[in-house]
Amino acid sequence: MKLGRVLPLLLGLLLWGSASVFAENFQFVDAIGPTGYYVDVDSLAFSTVEEVQPDKTKKSYEMVQARVAVIKARTNRRYLYLMQFNKDKMVYKILSSKVQAYDSKEFLEQSSEVTPELPFAASSPMQTVVDFIYEQPRKK
Repeated sequence: MKLGRVLPLLLGLLLWGSASVFAENFQFVDAIGPTGYYVDVDSLAFSTVEEVQPDKTKKSYEMVQARVAVIKARTNRRYLYLMQFNKDKMVYKILSSKVQAYDSKEFLEQSSEVTPELPFAASSPMQTVVDFIYEQPRKK
């Protein structure tokens, strides 16, 4: 077989494979005015953690990690967060964040600083994000 026929095919497969590794699958969750909330459904990762309670008993919690995007149309910004949610305790942490100019996709800021646990209320956008996440089918 000639290299001239095989090489374009191999390069095409390589390009297709590398694009799928970095692909985002953000799904719309909700909007409040000009601010939209999205979840990358391919990034969902569920785990269980145990915490020792003050009375020395252990309590298990399910945690979910997800990539969340918040798009603010008025400021032309897309905020990308790697977040961890605890639905039972109604708290979340931001594990890392990036800020992009929405129209050019240019990265303006990034941080790998983990926030402390932040609470969310039943009427907050984060509750809507968590509800959306738990509606998604789980990968086996």
